[in-house]
Amino acid sequence: MYFAALYISLLLLVVPLEAVPFSSKIHAETALVIIDVQNDFITGSLNNSRAPDILPKIYKLLDEHSWPFIVASQDWHPIGHVSFASAHESEDSGSSVQIEFVDTPVKVETQFLYADHCVPETWGSEIESGVISRLHNLEGYTSPVNYIKKAQDHRVDSYSAFADNQYHRFTTLNDELSRHDIKKLVITGLITSACVRGTAIDGTKLGYQVTLIEDATESISQEDKDRAIEELSGVWGVDVVPLAQWEAENPVAPIRAQRHSRRF
Repeated sequence: MYFAALYISLLLLVVPLEAVPFSSKIHAETALVIIDVQNDFITGSLNNSRAPDILPKIYKLLDEHSWPFIVASQDWHPIGHVSFASAHESEDSGSSVQIEFVDTPVKVETQFLYADHCVPETWGSEIESGVISRLHNLEGYTSPVNYIKKAQDHRVDSYSAFADNQYHRFTTLNDELSRHDIKKLVITGLITSACVRGTAIDGTKLGYQVTLIEDATESISQEDKDRAIEELSGVWGVDVVPLAQWEAENPVAPIRAQRHSRRF
């Protein structure tokens, strides 16, 4: 009787977990990284007609796969940010200026200028509705989700989700990945030649195995995207593959089967 009661108790503990109506796949030691899929980069002030094409791929990665950790970065620029053309007298969006390094004024870097974008608490700064609704459904239930709000210092831009462009300050991302025993990054988002590129490069510098899902990232033109991909794969060793190929090369056992194998 005792063992029968114990067996029934174990089943009651296991069944609710198996009934969770989410993904049947999980990728060990791998984080899904979603870079700057924000309204301003899709239909807002820096609208890009190519950007919406990546959304179904990102939805698929969230709907049909489970992750031990998910990262979603956002540009989070204060008014007057150094990347805004409006912050520089007589400059227009699309031009560039030379700015001093925050820590070393004798050093300068080229800063590209854009229309005002991703100002906190504006519609343009928000993550696209289909992505954020999925993240909200997952966080705290099946996957930890870490939101990285970057480029908050008005003096320096930040493409990478790990650090600003001058490595003046670092975000908490690397510490969070280490805390969750992440070894591999699967990167998606906007735009390929800027924030996706910066994050992928810093990821390789920090020792992560980095994969870029080619059809889940976009740039302002195919030529711009191709140049970035050639650099990432050729110089930095980033694995660049379409989603279908990545899924075929990364099969995983269903969660239900994994749980049965661990039950006793």
